[in-house]
Amino acid sequence: MAGAIQLTEVDFEQIKSNLIDYLKSTKEFTDFDFAGSNLQVILNLISYQAQLNAYSTNMIANESFLASANLRENVVSNARMVGFTPISARSAYTEIDFQFQLDSNDYPNGFPQYIELNPGGGFSTTSGTGNFTFNIIDPIVAAVNNQGLCKFEKIKIYEGIYLTAKFTVNKSNYNQRFLLENRNIDSTTIRVEVQENPNEETTQFYNQAVNLVQVTEDSKVYWLEEVTDMHYELTFGDGYFGKPLLDGSIINVTYVITNANLANGIQGTTNYTFIGRGHDSYGTALTIQPTITAVVAASGGAEIESAPSVKFRAPKSYAAQNRCVISQDYSTLVREIYPAVDDIYVYGGEELDIPQYGRIFVAIKPSTGDKLSALTKNYIKQSLDPFRVASLEIVITDASILNVEVVSAVYYDPKRTLKDNSAVIAAVNETLTSYSTLSTVSKFGGAVRYSRILGAVDDSDPSITRNDTYLRMRKDFTALTNTPASYEICFENALQLDCNRSVVWSTGFTLRIDGVIDSKTYYFEDDRKGNIVLFYLDALNNKVITDKNWGTVNYSTGEIMIGYQKPITFVTTSIANSIIEVRGLPLAQDIVAKQSVYLDLDVATSDINATVDTNIAST
Repeated sequence: MAGAIQLTEVDFEQIKSNLIDYLKSTKEFTDFDFAGSNLQVILNLISYQAQLNAYSTNMIANESFLASANLRENVVSNARMVGFTPISARSAYTEIDFQFQLDSNDYPNGFPQYIELNPGGGFSTTSGTGNFTFNIIDPIVAAVNNQGLCKFEKIKIYEGIYLTAKFTVNKSNYNQRFLLENRNIDSTTIRVEVQENPNEETTQFYNQAVNLVQVTEDSKVYWLEEVTDMHYELTFGDGYFGKPLLDGSIINVTYVITNANLANGIQGTTNYTFIGRGHDSYGTALTIQPTITAVVAASGGAEIESAPSVKFRAPKSYAAQNRCVISQDYSTLVREIYPAVDDIYVYGGEELDIPQYGRIFVAIKPSTGDKLSALTKNYIKQSLDPFRVASLEIVITDASILNVEVVSAVYYDPKRTLKDNSAVIAAVNETLTSYSTLSTVSKFGGAVRYSRILGAVDDSDPSITRNDTYLRMRKDFTALTNTPASYEICFENALQLDCNRSVVWSTGFTLRIDGVIDSKTYYFEDDRKGNIVLFYLDALNNKVITDKNWGTVNYSTGEIMIGYQKPITFVTTSIANSIIEVRGLPLAQDIVAKQSVYLDLDVATSDINATVDTNIAST
């Protein structure tokens, strides 16, 4: 009797071998030469089909579970099982102030009572990355005063293309779906209005449902889900949860498709041009241009959430259950509200040196820049309010960023490469940039390991023979120009105590001393005795110390204090935006960020030099 075929093999050759063993075990093929016969073709075909079936079965099994799925469509589908909707692409947005000055000659019967701006393209912009349109997504009305001046203040506008979609409800079509078939839709800009009677212009505004707790049979709500090809589908109530749609109702949907993060950072009133549409209370269309008086730098633009992020966050979002109890809940919800963040750190007020009970602090490092605008902070705080517990106050704070710079002298063998000094430096920079993207580096509580930096530099190019490297820290603080103030700069890492050189030094600035502006460029450094000294450089580039007790430095804690004995008045700084950079040499080889300190390996400002290793070259 023939032996049984092994059913667990998935390798092509092993499947084929099992088939041959089976055929040999039968009486009909006892002395048959399988390798040199035409039966070989049939065996190959059967083995191939068996392997294909095994692979397909394995893929289907993997894609059926959130933890093992790889295709985004399947990841999203599995996440939907726990009520999770991935974060959509987000438009860069800003807050803008502008005003219209009406001409009395155009209004012989008196100025109108108000001006109303229509949703849609409101402003066009230009920047280094291209031309963008910023949209008004809701109608805006402002009053006109007796002088014909109409001010629009703190108007939120969103980057992208403003689109509309219309659906007619057909109850006879049981498979009818309401799909928004565009990619990169910012789901926060979706507006849904339903016209129940096609013969009447009356519409009802529908809100997106967040959960079922407050949804009744009469609630005008819709649900939003991501479906195939990153499109979105709208679903409406069934009469038990949410108001059902009537047959023949017209659904009007408006939304913005965005360029994600490309418009982040656009600022300046001169970069914005009004292209919007509107009318006054008389119904006359606007034909004049407004004066733009203020605008906040655009921020918040982000790509649609990636599949790995969905796999990571979906279980945590399910555990949070739309409430903020533990720190992880805050982190999860903040990422849903404002996805353009690198990292988030949440801590209670009781952890501060001077405890602030009843407060929850959320430190956020945005993807663009180091700080969030006041507009964004208020938006996040207001969005978190419905989820907070009891009377706890949520405070959105800026991250305390500690920059790490690499100072490296790289030596290489010119006989082992065609690269020159610049090319070797570029290779090292590229390697360090890749290392900086590791999750253990740029984050709250991150760490830069000295041994790994050494290895990364050596491995950057086969021609590198050795390197002489050390790490230095940098803190950037914003000087309050023309304002007497004191400053505390904390590295949160112990500093070296070197008797031969200063371990703390700053970039340049000018001062107002005794009420008089001094035009000399000043700097400060430590005197290796715990004091901060103020100095300038004379014509021969020699240091001239003007104050030996300008501040103090605590080497064990890495804390620098200036202006506490006598407030300091900065006038200008050598670096733009009133920034003063302070660098320090760490005591330990590794640099570690603790608690709310965000560690950033800054390759752009690192000091990398490459020279020929003469010892190697001479042999």
